Amino acid sequence: MPGQDNKWYIAECKPTKERTIRSSLERAGYTVYVASQRETRVYASRNRHEVEKVVIPGKIFINTTESGIWNILLDYPGIYRFMINRAAADHEKGKRVYAHVSEAEMQQLQYVLNNAPNPVMFTANGLTLGQQIEVARGPLKGLKGELAKIENVTCIVLKMEMGERNYVFTEISIQDVKPLDIQQ
Repeated sequence: MPGQDNKWYIAECKPTKERTIRSSLERAGYTVYVASQRETRVYASRNRHEVEKVVIPGKIFINTTESGIWNILLDYPGIYRFMINRAAADHEKGKRVYAHVSEAEMQQLQYVLNNAPNPVMFTANGLTLGQQIEVARGPLKGLKGELAKIENVTCIVLKMEMGERNYVFTEISIQDVKPLDIQQ
């Protein structure tokens, strides 16, 4: 139910129920996003099947208002809770602040998941991040992030503020990137 006060809130659910809950919420008129990628699986019988692989298990993004969160929690028992931004909470008044993702970060996440030629992974582990880069060619051209080495693989890393720092990353060829000027 899009509106001006809507934000992308992060709901937690059982790690195998993201797509089922997404369908239920979409039927009710909510805008919902499950961070997933299309993947081709080849079986022993050489049959190929396109499957939707969830990249961030147990989490779905729902575009709603803060007051709409309570309606969702009451109407959809498959959703356990919404993530809280502990850093922004007002501890003196006991007020919780729900974690949300900005529209720009949401669009960037969707862009990476839809266009990355390699599997995209997600981690909440702290990474040693390096130089700011921009993809100069290929399907992710124009994407800005940071260069990192993860398990001897060169990756582009996108930071996401989801109540705490989280990272989305995918393998990238070093020939496809160029350093960014800090003065931009």
